[in-house]
Amino acid sequence: MNCELCGRVIDHYHEVIIDGVTMKVCSECAKYGTEVKRKQVPVQREQVQPAVQRKNFITIPSTPPRRRLTASPDDSDEPIVDFGKEIKRRREEMGLSQEELANKLQEKKNLIAKLEREEIKPDKQTARKIEKFMGIKILEKVQ
Repeated sequence: MNCELCGRVIDHYHEVIIDGVTMKVCSECAKYGTEVKRKQVPVQREQVQPAVQRKNFITIPSTPPRRRLTASPDDSDEPIVDFGKEIKRRREEMGLSQEELANKLQEKKNLIAKLEREEIKPDKQTARKIEKFMGIKILEKVQ
C-alpha cells in the first residue's frame, strides 16, 4: 500500500483527517492530520506494491493559451519603427509611471514594460487603446 499523502510504500498506515479528508498515511505524514485510530493498522501483504510498480503521477493541467500579442498575417497594420520609444516618450510627457499607464489602459504593468522595450508587438486592440489614450500613432498600414 502507498501513503495517500506522500506516495511512499508502507506496511502500516495511520488513518488521519487532513483538511476534512480521511486518508491512510505513513507515520511521517500522520503528523499533518488528526488521527482517527490511535493504533497502527497492518496492511495485508498482498496489497503491498513495490516502489518500482507504483505509478503515482501528478498530472499538471496544461496552461491556457497565451494572449495573442502580435498581429495576425492578414492584418495590414504593423507597429511603426521604434514604437516602444514613442510610447515611453509620450508616457513620460504625460507624467505617468508604467503602472499608472497600465491602470488607465486596464492592462498589466508588465505589458507596458515589454512594449516599451519592444520585446513584444502590441495586438491591434491594445495598440488602438494606446493610440487613443496617448494621442500618438503606433500602427501604420503595410501594403
